[in-house]
Amino acid sequence: MFDKEIEALAKCTESLKDLEDESKYRVLKYLFERFGNIDLIPAQRSTHFENKEFNVSNQRSAGYLEESPIEVRNNRSYNHDYPSIKELIVKNYPKNEPEWILCFAFMASNWGENTFEKSLIIEKYKESNKWGGATQKNFSQNFNACIKKDWVKEVGKDQYILKEDGTSYAKEVMDGNSISKEIKRVKRQKNNLQTNDQ
Repeated sequence: MFDKEIEALAKCTESLKDLEDESKYRVLKYLFERFGNIDLIPAQRSTHFENKEFNVSNQRSAGYLEESPIEVRNNRSYNHDYPSIKELIVKNYPKNEPEWILCFAFMASNWGENTFEKSLIIEKYKESNKWGGATQKNFSQNFNACIKKDWVKEVGKDQYILKEDGTSYAKEVMDGNSISKEIKRVKRQKNNLQTNDQ
């Protein structure tokens, strides 16, 4: 048995040594999930394992995880598959401010992997040139709407994570599948009509 362990370690080491860090992580994550030893995953990588988002059976039933490591490479969790902020604007994917916050949180959390702060969402808003006016004024209200929808959860002082529903819906919005009706702002025209009686 010990010899087989050494052989397995040697093969894994040989296969992983030339991969980049993120690639190594994806391979090891798959192996942990595949064989069910998720307790061995380091704490900094385990946020979503705790809320069962990366449970193998859940991912397979949702269509996110296939049987072989090669097929796993097609998983939508790779950031190069998602649109940039500019593309989100041009394609008009998020239909309201809570959806914009959700998408920015998805980006800021490394696609649902890490915790994030509100300041990171604001940075994304500024990068998109959407920060200011009503967006800035109503930010807290719209952020709280994300919490009420069970998209976002507070886990510490100004520390948040995307919940399973939030991650799932963020992927849908970024695929252009928002289920919300677009809210178009109507500019109010000042009534400049004055009575001629004066």
